[in-house]
Amino acid sequence: MSDPGLYTHLYGQLRDCAELIDDVIVDLETAAGVGGARQRKVLSALLRALDSAPASDVSATLLWNVLRKNKTQRRAGWSEIADAIDRGDASGEVIGRLEELARVLEVERAEMNSRMHSSNAR
Repeated sequence: MSDPGLYTHLYGQLRDCAELIDDVIVDLETAAGVGGARQRKVLSALLRALDSAPASDVSATLLWNVLRKNKTQRRAGWSEIADAIDRGDASGEVIGRLEELARVLEVERAEMNSRMHSSNAR
C-alpha cells in the first residue's frame, strides 16, 4: 500500500473512532444514555480492549498506539469508563475522559492529514 493510501486508511479509522466518541458524549449528555445503545456498546467494547487486549481489534490497536504516543494521555482505567458508559453515566469524570480522548484523536487526525498532504506532494 502506498503512503497516501495507508494514511488515508488510518485517517478514516481515526475519524470513525472520533465520531463514535462524539456521538456517545452527545447521547450521554442529552438523553442520559438512553438513545444510542448500540454506539455505547461499541465504544465500551473498544475501551475495554484498551485495558485487556488492544491487539485483538484493529481499532483498539490504533487507539492504543495513539494514546501511547501521547504519554500524558494514556491512563489505565478504560474498563471503568466502559462500565460507566454501559450504565449511561453522564458524570463529569466520564464525559471529561471521553472529551480528553476526543481531543487526542483530533490532534492525531490533524497530524495524519498533514502527512497525507505531504506524501501526495512528493
